[in-house]
This record gives sequence, C-alpha cells and structure tokens, in this order.
Amino acid sequence: MKLLLIVFISLIIFNQTYPQDGRRGDWPRMHRVEQLERVKLIESLNLSEEQTLRFFARRNEHRKEIESINKKIDEIMEEMYKIINSGEAKESALKKMNEEILSLREKIESKRKQFILSLNDILTTEQISKLLLFERRFHEEIRELIINRRRPPR
Repeated sequence: MKLLLIVFISLIIFNQTYPQDGRRGDWPRMHRVEQLERVKLIESLNLSEEQTLRFFARRNEHRKEIESINKKIDEIMEEMYKIINSGEAKESALKKMNEEILSLREKIESKRKQFILSLNDILTTEQISKLLLFERRFHEEIRELIINRRRPPR
C-alpha cells in the first residue's frame, strides 16, 4: 500500500509537461514508458518515500537541463541540414557546427556525471550502482521492444 501511495504521489507531483512542438512524437506512449520507468526505479532501488520525492525532483531538474542542451543540438543540426542541402556547403561553417555539437555532447556527459555524483546525499552507493545498472538495462529493453515492433512477422 505504501509503495502504491509513493508511486501515485510521484506520478502526480513529477509529471513532466511535454513540448507542443512535436519533438517527442508520440508523447502519450512516451509518457507511459516514463511512468513505467518511475515505478520500476522505485521498486529496483527500494526507495523510501522521502528518497522518492528528493530523487525525482533532482532527476527532473537534470532532465530539463539535458533537454535544453538537446534542443540546442537539434537547432544546430537543422541549420547544418539546410546548409548541406542548399548545395552551398561551406566547410568553415560546417566545421564550426561539428565542433559545437561535439562540445554540447560533452556538456551532456559532464552534466550526467554531476547528476550521478550529486545523488550521494539521497541514495546509498549501492542504490546509485543499481540506478546505473537499471538505466542501461531499461533502455536496452525499450530499444529491443521498438526494434521487435518494427520487424514484420515471419
């Protein structure tokens, strides 16, 4: 019962808003995946009610930062696409864009590391390790489900 209450509270309080620009594509399906991920995370990490609230608050802030950086990357790539398809690709402009994208990707990795290290006041070392394992395994499972759905039946 307590776990159900925690899940319900976390789903309501930390429900993220979705951009209206269509960037997320099928956001209702994505929303369900994120809800499933939250529930499984709470179970896998055996989070207390306080840990749940603090962890997801920090995680949501981290995700907002990453989303902002990803939007910058998307904008640069869109501009890069336009330059390449215009037939007037300027090497210096493309080189600068490549460097900006790589720099922003490094920034994402740096933010990710900062986020993981910042969890020491919320999670135990074992819970952080379980989080790292969970994220990898969960994303692999989702990727496999997507690939299997796209394959035609034999």
